[in-house]
Amino acid sequence: MKALLVALSLALLVVCADSAGATAGNGADPQQQKALIDQIRAQLGSNLADAMAAQVQLQQSLQNNAHQQQDVQAKIVDVQAKIAALDSQIADAMVREAALQERIDTERAQLAQLARAIYVEPTSVLLVLGEASSLSDLLTRISDLGVAGTRASQLKQGLSSDLTALRLEREKEQAARAEEVQQRNHLSSELSQLKTLQAQQQKAMAQLAAKIAETRYELYQLNRQSTQLAQQITDMLQQQEDAIIAAAMQAVWTQVQLWSQSNPVGQIQPSAGHSTKYRFIWPEPQAQISQRFGPSTFWFEPPYNGYAHFHTGIDLVEKLGSPVYAADDGIVALVGSSGSGYGTYVVIAHSGGLDTLYGHLSAALVKVGQRVTQGQPVGLEGSTGNSTGPHLHFELRINQKPVDPSPYLPPGAPSAFKG
Repeated sequence: MKALLVALSLALLVVCADSAGATAGNGADPQQQKALIDQIRAQLGSNLADAMAAQVQLQQSLQNNAHQQQDVQAKIVDVQAKIAALDSQIADAMVREAALQERIDTERAQLAQLARAIYVEPTSVLLVLGEASSLSDLLTRISDLGVAGTRASQLKQGLSSDLTALRLEREKEQAARAEEVQQRNHLSSELSQLKTLQAQQQKAMAQLAAKIAETRYELYQLNRQSTQLAQQITDMLQQQEDAIIAAAMQAVWTQVQLWSQSNPVGQIQPSAGHSTKYRFIWPEPQAQISQRFGPSTFWFEPPYNGYAHFHTGIDLVEKLGSPVYAADDGIVALVGSSGSGYGTYVVIAHSGGLDTLYGHLSAALVKVGQRVTQGQPVGLEGSTGNSTGPHLHFELRINQKPVDPSPYLPPGAPSAFKG
């Protein structure tokens, strides 16, 4: 349906432009026309490059998604095996409980019969004692009766104690099973979210492929159209591609969120040498700040928080290849690379729901799941992705929302200060 609307829009633009272009084109300066066409061609070429780069990023996200799905499915299989083992143990415990209960019931019945016999025939006990041949024999018989009674009592207590222990063991196994079932349900929910994200990413891939095809067709048709029509189509395609590319960049953070659900960071004890005054240190201590957090005038920044263009981090400029340091202790949640958006990037998860991203790297020096300490090199400055020159894009998100990193950093210009 959406593709049909796009086709109708293009057709309407063609009809409108044919009549307008016929009169406007007659008196147009050929040099001016050529300059406009070249400008539109450059814009289309840039759009095409961005869309194709976003394809690469989406493909990387899809691969990460597939790996996460495999990990979650493996965990589900492991949990299911634990549940099956616990089911077997619980069933075995119930069989042993039943057998023990039956034995206890039998012993109780025998004791009851003995007590009843003594009550009904009290002379029988006296008879047994009366048949003693001597005082020693009498004492022995009395002792035997006492021992028998004591053994019966001990047996009864022992059996009851064994039954209590069995029931406690079974209750622990049932509690452990309930925890495993809860874990399985959580993993199943996570797997469902990953599949939903996968479907969204695949849809975005299809949309990008369609836009790339439309952009290529427009480049092919460029010399056959009026400049007005070409510009209108180009602007429309750019708006649509920008929206798709912004969604592709958001997929990176959705991937981080799903990773965090499966790998809760919890509290991380500060490493030796960690700043005692500030949560973060500057990831590039000798850098210059080229762009701060907030609304931007740069067209390539994506829309956010009601602004047409918004810079979601701080840009730091040092020499190409300069080391980039972890701002805080944490665990590497994601490492990715694409020709668009963040380029080559590293995302680190920290205590308290904080995540930092280090973008446009020339190389990542860490891998997913690795524990890192504050000040540890995690990458090298580069100019990959949607970048106009070598710099580091340093981004902080709290519960998936972009936040200005400045209050968490030592004040003033970038420095090696820790405090």
